[in-house]
Amino acid sequence: MKKVIFIDWNRTLSFDLFWGHLKDPEHPNHRHLAPIEEWLFVENRALIGPWMRGDVSVEDVVARMSKDIKIPAEVILQELRHSCEVMRYCIVGLEELVREIRNRGIRVIIATDNMDTFTRFTVPALKIDQIFDGYINSYDIKCLKDDDEPADSISFFDDFLARNGLGYADVILLDDSPDKSGKYQKLGFDRVLIDSPETLQKTLETYVYGS
Repeated sequence: MKKVIFIDWNRTLSFDLFWGHLKDPEHPNHRHLAPIEEWLFVENRALIGPWMRGDVSVEDVVARMSKDIKIPAEVILQELRHSCEVMRYCIVGLEELVREIRNRGIRVIIATDNMDTFTRFTVPALKIDQIFDGYINSYDIKCLKDDDEPADSISFFDDFLARNGLGYADVILLDDSPDKSGKYQKLGFDRVLIDSPETLQKTLETYVYGS
């Protein structure tokens, strides 16, 4: 039995997006969504990696965006923060399911390639620390789950594992991205592809009810 289940956030635990509520055509700031998304996800997509690695902050990104698209920085940041605070889990009863797994002595921890917005906005708003045994955010530790180097270890998890006396064989990662490089398999770190909310629920239920 695994001692820790790591679960990815985006498109695994939640499908909600930055500024997602602005898709509502009745929202007073709906008109801002298209230029915001164009700026970040098309014109400046190369900024996403450094942001997830902690090289820039949300304020840095918003300031640059505001200057270019002429939308007040406070509006962009306010709407971004709100979208992060109202993110929802993709399956009903997720909190109870996690509680049942934890009651069986297995720790459940979020492992996410994410921005400071997750730590600063989503975690406190959703009371992540009360539901899960914690979280690891790439922004905070300055590396991503699928970094190529070093070739013989997975830096994203290594500090946590060392502090808790665990090895790769003791844990499992549930993620919507596959182990493309084969690095996890090579190192004996189980990684399960989660391709839908239904797959996530069934996978988690095996730790409660058995296979």
